[in-house]
This record gives sequence, C-alpha cells and structure tokens, in this order.
Amino acid sequence: MHDKWVEIDDDAILGNLAGVQSLLSDATRLIAVVKADAYGHGLVPTALLLEANGVDRFAVTFLAEALKLRQAGLKADILLLSPLVDEEAVIEAIRADLTIMVSTPQDAALTDQAGRSLQRRLKLHLKIETGLNRFGLSEEEALLVCRSLSENHFIYIEGIYTHMAHAGASDPAYTLRQFERFNQVVNRLHQEGYDIPIRHCANSTVTLRFPHMHLEAVRVGTLLSGQYPVGKMPRPIQLRDPFQFKARVIAVKHLPAGSSIGYFRTYRLKKAARIAVISAGFADGVAVAVTNPPAGWADALKRALKMLLARLRISRFIMRVYIQGQPCAVAGKVFMQFTLVELPDQLEVAVGSQASLPANKTLVSPAVMRVHCQGRGMVKAEGH
Repeated sequence: MHDKWVEIDDDAILGNLAGVQSLLSDATRLIAVVKADAYGHGLVPTALLLEANGVDRFAVTFLAEALKLRQAGLKADILLLSPLVDEEAVIEAIRADLTIMVSTPQDAALTDQAGRSLQRRLKLHLKIETGLNRFGLSEEEALLVCRSLSENHFIYIEGIYTHMAHAGASDPAYTLRQFERFNQVVNRLHQEGYDIPIRHCANSTVTLRFPHMHLEAVRVGTLLSGQYPVGKMPRPIQLRDPFQFKARVIAVKHLPAGSSIGYFRTYRLKKAARIAVISAGFADGVAVAVTNPPAGWADALKRALKMLLARLRISRFIMRVYIQGQPCAVAGKVFMQFTLVELPDQLEVAVGSQASLPANKTLVSPAVMRVHCQGRGMVKAEGH
C-alpha cells in the first residue's frame, strides 16, 4: 500500500442507496449524481457499483466525466449537467450516447446542427431557470427551443428540469416559488403541444423535504455519499459515510516539555510527549475547507467562534487523527504534505502504523488511490 490512500466502503454506499430508494415511489426514477469524482469516492468504481445494483440513470457535470464512464463500460443513461460549448463537443457526446442538457437557444442550435450532421438519434433535457441564476432557459426561450428542435426528427426531448437555490432554508417560500415557476413553464409547453415525459427538480435536500416535488425523477448525490445536506430537514434514513482517508506514520519523535511544534510555533508541549509524523497534509485535502464567503452575519460569527475555540484548545474543536481507533490531537499547523500529532501515553505506535485523518472528500488529491472494499476485502483500487 502507498503512504496514503482512501478506503471506500461499498457496503455503506449500497446501504445509502437502499435508504434513498425507500423514499421514492415506483413512479419516480433515481438519477445518481456522481459528479466531482463521485463526491470523492472514485468516479468509475462507484458508478459501476451502483449500476450493478440497479441504478440505470446517472448525472455528471462535465463531458470528460461522462466519457470516462463510457470508456469504463458503463451502459446506463448519463445526463450532462453543464452546457457543451462547441459542435465538436456535442458530436462527441452524441457518439458516446450521452443525454445532453440545453440551457440556451445557442445550445439548442449547436445540438440541432450536430444531430443533423451525424444523423443519429439523441436525447436531451431542457434546463429551466427558476431562481438559481446559473444557467437555464426562460419560459419564452423554452418554447422557442421546443419549436425549433421539433423540426429535427433525430432529437428526442426526454426531460425538463430545474435546480433549487435555497432548499435547506427554514422558510420554504423561495423553493415553493421556484417550483411554481418550473410548473408554469411545463404547463405552457403542454398547452403548446410539447409533453416532456421526465420532469425533475429534486436534489438531495428537496428529496428529503418536499416529497411532492419528486415528480418523475430525483437527482441525488449527497445522500448516496453518506451525508445529509446542510440545513434543517427530516432525517428519515440511516446514512453511513463510506469514506476514510488513511496515511502512514513515517516518524516518531520523543520531545521534552516546553517544545514548540511546527511553523509559527503555535503548539507547545505541556509535558514530555511523543510526536508522530504522518505522511499527508493540506496538499492532500487534510484540514482544508471550502472558503466561500459567509452566508450572513450569523454564519460569519459562527466560523469565527469555531476558530477561536480551536485556538483555545477546547476539546470539541480540536482537530484529531485516529490511530488504532484512538483519537490523537493534531499538534500545530498542518504542513503541506505532513501532519503532526501528539500521541497518548498508552498508545503503542511505530513507523508504518496506519492513521485515519479528517479530510474534505472532494478536495483530496485525485492522485491519491481510492480502494473500494466490501467489509474487509478489497474490491478495486482506482489510481488517478
């Protein structure tokens, strides 16, 4: 085994899948979202695992992700969740039998041209803008696109969807307005003679909070990855996190009381202790967080308070690494490629011992191998 790796528990993924499926009626399809390397779990083995267990629809953000799945042998439908920017990309998507999203009249024109050029049947979903304001068609643009594409008998408009901006908010008003806008577009198209069979607007949060928005399909990724989305919502299913980031101890030092640890000398030993050096750091995703601006004053104060409590070494807020199941406090700042921890007196640790580190799943370096396991047995290792 390498100095660092990620272990993925396939049984946990399948348990999460069963939980999600229990929330859906027979009339609602599951679109498994495996974008961003399947939320850090390894794109190909995760998708193949889900396909082998009955999932027949997937979604990814970018063309390269979808092509990687096709090259690996995935046969299920794959929906692209971002626009294709030139005809060459559209042609590549059609040849790979991908489901294309259309979010502007220009997208539609590219798809129309590529479909006529190849003379191959293709499926697409219309993306409707209802309030996220990232990309999507207005009501009038959707009608225009349906009219123009209906003249191309190679194109099948299979689906229509939107994306909710604030579904985790305690006040559901904005989400309900988005749903109303979406239905308004769908109804307008129906009145004009365009009946699109698959409607979907439910991500993981909407799937939990608004069952009446399940429609013909839901797009779920976060729940399959073993996490509840941010916000207050019901928690009707038991989720398990499949992900463990592991690395090896590569050195153990004995230091006297008063020794300072690491850059800026932010950590000082109160007593003589052993310090273990672990072969992973923030370049690998350890102790790294997404740094979007705070959502408001309350969010900003909450972040500042957490940082203060961690600086004061309040137990609950101290970053910990687990060795042989025992928590070990991180000593000082995490380095680019190393993490130092103070070892408890009773814990026997040697060079080569395994450590489990807290890491942001989607920020762990793609170069780190993902090892998929069932129970204690390795199923497949995926290097990037």
